[in-house]
Amino acid sequence: MTTAYPELEVRFGRLGAVEEAVAMLHWDAAAMMPPGGVASRAGQIATLRVIAHQLLGAPEIADLLAAAEAEANSLGAWQRANLREMRRRWRHAAAVPDDLIEALSRARSESEAVWREARPADDFAPPCPGSSGFSG
Repeated sequence: MTTAYPELEVRFGRLGAVEEAVAMLHWDAAAMMPPGGVASRAGQIATLRVIAHQLLGAPEIADLLAAAEAEANSLGAWQRANLREMRRRWRHAAAVPDDLIEALSRARSESEAVWREARPADDFAPPCPGSSGFSG
């Protein structure tokens, strides 16, 4: 068996650990975070998402994927499917810049915090004068 696939497993395992930390921060933001913590938590989540994106989009990942794919016949069916998923995720990460990942993550965190306040109050008015709100 090639050494590329086991190395990919290690790297994607690290990526999974960072993604699990992001999930825990999201849970904490939804369940336990005190008021006023949105900006700090959004920054933490955005930083970890950029780290995850950099782990996934690292230049050596492309070489490892190519090496593992060249020897895919020595892998089991599950490993080949996993390799296809690794390739799919890498392709996406390689196409998206870090600054976009960070901006999108911050926007998601901040907009969710606004939604959490608006929902119980049934107040979905646009936050800024002149902006358009959703009318559903």
